Amino acid sequence: MKVTKLTPPRRPVLVRRPLRVLGWVGGLLLGAVLLFAAWAKLIDPEAFVELIEQEGLASVLPARLVAFVALALEVGLGMLCLQGVRRRWNLIPTTLLVLFFVFLTGRTYVLFVQGKADAARGCGCFGTLIQRSPAEAFWQDVLMLVPPLVLLWIGRDRSVAAPPWPRIVGATAVTAGALLFATFAPDLPLDGLATRLHVGDDIREMCAGEGKGRVCLADVLPRLADGENLVLLADLEDARFVSRVPDYNGYALDGKGPTLWVLTGSPHEIVQRFGLLSGATFQIQEAPPSLLRPLYRRLPRSFLVRDGKIVALYAEPPWDSLSPPVKR
Repeated sequence: MKVTKLTPPRRPVLVRRPLRVLGWVGGLLLGAVLLFAAWAKLIDPEAFVELIEQEGLASVLPARLVAFVALALEVGLGMLCLQGVRRRWNLIPTTLLVLFFVFLTGRTYVLFVQGKADAARGCGCFGTLIQRSPAEAFWQDVLMLVPPLVLLWIGRDRSVAAPPWPRIVGATAVTAGALLFATFAPDLPLDGLATRLHVGDDIREMCAGEGKGRVCLADVLPRLADGENLVLLADLEDARFVSRVPDYNGYALDGKGPTLWVLTGSPHEIVQRFGLLSGATFQIQEAPPSLLRPLYRRLPRSFLVRDGKIVALYAEPPWDSLSPPVKR
């Protein structure tokens, strides 16, 4: 009679408790960073799309599609890390994502050192919420992303058990919800969260860049320090803005309300051409895009400044209440 040798069932390979703790810590840290970075871009997806175009990351696929894929990866992998999923199948794409972020900030840092990028340029990993110089962006990303990733690999789950489907389904659901939110975010009232423009802000503290390259709103428009001034952020090539030029001219010629300043990041050639062809009677002032872009999600956007402090914010100025003079 043939005797069949029974093979005992394979037991999961357990990770020792100290290593499991390190893995949990790494997952919590890295997951939190990825989710915060995703949130900062979800509330202003248009700015993220612009960044992808500027960085040349949309050569094959449309920039909007690239942005949504990147957001899906950040949210999905961040949720898996946060929930303690530490398997090879999710650690490998997480590692590639971290290396890609470090590569982007490192490339910008090198360009800055070579004098080919200005001090206000960053990778945009945290949207427009956090201003970082190229050096700060690179070293902060290395410190925030790489050590937690190493801890994840040290404390990874070597078990051969079935995939943790409840946590995978949860991460998938959150990712789908995040992408749905990003789709509608531009039309939601999120300017207070997504921009650096708030009532009570001092124009002297609204700056971009560092060192000799640092520029503040007070440097661009010194006249804002005294009296009442109305600032309109605009794209001079925007058809909607151009169609409203007669209204802006009428307000400026009326002379009863605060002085109107149109602040734009459009190239100098466009500003000159607009001034010649539009018949504008209001003041037009150029400013670095790095200073203006964090102040809005969509153009036009305007704000009322009284003695150097922002006292009111508008999408477009409510002309009826501004002329005659503003009610205090």
